[in-house]
Amino acid sequence: MKIETYKTPEEALRATSEALVAVIKKSKSKPFHLALSGGSTAQALFKLWVKEYKEIIPWNNIRFYWVDERCVAPDEDESNYKHADQLLFIPLEIPANHIHRIWGEQEPKVEAERYSEMVKWELPGYSTAPRFDCVILGVGTDGHVASIFPNDMNLLTDRRVYAVSQHPITGQQRITMTGTVILKSSAILVPVIGKEKQEIMEQIIRKAKEYPASYILAHSPAVMVFTDREVSI
Repeated sequence: MKIETYKTPEEALRATSEALVAVIKKSKSKPFHLALSGGSTAQALFKLWVKEYKEIIPWNNIRFYWVDERCVAPDEDESNYKHADQLLFIPLEIPANHIHRIWGEQEPKVEAERYSEMVKWELPGYSTAPRFDCVILGVGTDGHVASIFPNDMNLLTDRRVYAVSQHPITGQQRITMTGTVILKSSAILVPVIGKEKQEIMEQIIRKAKEYPASYILAHSPAVMVFTDREVSI
């Protein structure tokens, strides 16, 4: 794990973007398979890409997938796809056949299986253990990553590609990439910004307790963390 600290959220997000550019340039994959996360950090990243990286990132070479999705319709505000579509895909005129969304409106277990099979099909050569070229993750204030929550640590070692999880407070069902597949990614970029993330980052760095995020950060040399928080050890 590599952690880079910046003075502002914008600098941390820009560094994340530059790392993505470097990964794409180094990769021989055509197309380049990229898995996106949702949430406020992802939304800020999408806005930055449209504003500053429209001509820098080779968008036509990228195929988009999701790390996780809430089990809601694609036009609902909680949908990760909806925000990516409005903030990134529509402004950049990304072709619809380059976008592989999770069908959150479908029965969760059936959709997790369908999406798993689709990913196996779309990532040539990795039918039994698909390997994304890059996964962009977020870290929740409770230490969750993707939609793997602290009460569902078994999903970190689950051999499936995608599985159904449940938010521990709201009970909302999610479809999430498992830790097994996350860790197989060629590159894992993790922007962590905002004052509210400082405490959980300190706990992760201090190894005070094992969280889904700390497990991922500790088990892959491909992880790069970009943060605007000075973490006290």
